[in-house]
Amino acid sequence: MFGIYSKARRVFALEIIALVMGLGLFSAPSMSADTIKIGVLLPTSGGGASYGIPAENGIKLAINEINQAGGVNGKMLEYFIRDTKLKPAVASAAARELITKEGVHVLVGAVSSGVTLAMSEVAKQEKIILFAPISKSIALTESKFHKYMFQSSANTNIEGRVMAGVMKKVEAGKICATGYDYAYSHDFFASLESNLEEGMAIVDTFYVKLGTKDYNALISQLMGSDCDTVAGLIWGGGFVSMVKQANPFGLFDQKKFVWGAEVGSHEMSNSLKGDYPEGMWANSYDLWYSPLSDAHQAFLDDLAELEGQKETNMYPVTTYNAVKFLAKAIEISGGTDSDALVTALEGMAMETPLGPMTIDPETHRTETGEFWGPMKKIEGSDVLRMSPAEYVY
Repeated sequence: MFGIYSKARRVFALEIIALVMGLGLFSAPSMSADTIKIGVLLPTSGGGASYGIPAENGIKLAINEINQAGGVNGKMLEYFIRDTKLKPAVASAAARELITKEGVHVLVGAVSSGVTLAMSEVAKQEKIILFAPISKSIALTESKFHKYMFQSSANTNIEGRVMAGVMKKVEAGKICATGYDYAYSHDFFASLESNLEEGMAIVDTFYVKLGTKDYNALISQLMGSDCDTVAGLIWGGGFVSMVKQANPFGLFDQKKFVWGAEVGSHEMSNSLKGDYPEGMWANSYDLWYSPLSDAHQAFLDDLAELEGQKETNMYPVTTYNAVKFLAKAIEISGGTDSDALVTALEGMAMETPLGPMTIDPETHRTETGEFWGPMKKIEGSDVLRMSPAEYVY
């Protein structure tokens, strides 16, 4: 009797579900059909979280703006985020899961160039656009280039050339180079070396493994070298750890320091506060205290409201611009077909908070600049700022 009753209830329940679905009262399927899905891959835990979490805010801000204005061609945007953990294998698996399980139409990410190169292979195989707003390795759009790969970051060719100009300003002679042992550092230092003026040369190069916690060996190597200037690329939590471990040895009093990898950002200066080496030349994609225009200030104001702080972070502007490019491409192409999006993106010009940007139709890159300058103490604050800060390409 119990078995017959249970069977009847199951049949009745299935009939009710069928009726409700027929009436359109289950909204999930229709919502899925009416949304454009963006797959986001960023480090949201561990040493890369100091960049990955702020970068997600740029995604949120852009999507909120677009959806509040009616979406794209009447469809709302939504995003699905996965933690890359700064590991290529993890990111590749996550990218495939986003494509096959969540049905995302485009991918955005990551931070580490090594991770993004792994994701790029997935994008190539699955024929889906990967938009890289942060990773800088030139390999992404040169030796490993494919039609679905787009890069809006300040690539290593640009950054290496600009750092060479900074080396002239600080009157560098013998240079030590140090960074993580992967594509970004290798490409960057090749660009730096090719742009150095006569009388300047890289005399020592010290690479460390991505994810390194103990920097004492590197500190000893830098102190033991006869270089007068250090060119650095260690970033994120690694930079914070390295600085704190090096300060007791007086490393930053012995040589001049010029550091890339966006360590001049609020993310880094706020993490270190008074421990930050004063006088170090550094760079940043964005600075909350150096608006370039009224449009830039409006963006900073909106970001401050989202983040709940006046001192906004750096990476949101990069991912914000990426979503805006993709949304414009979807609007122009009339849908999410990958090949149609490629055609729309090639040669696309757009106004951004940091000024006009154009995607080169051949290389799929934009000429993106950054703020550069020496980090100095500011009266009334324990967080150093870039002063003066110059936006350069």
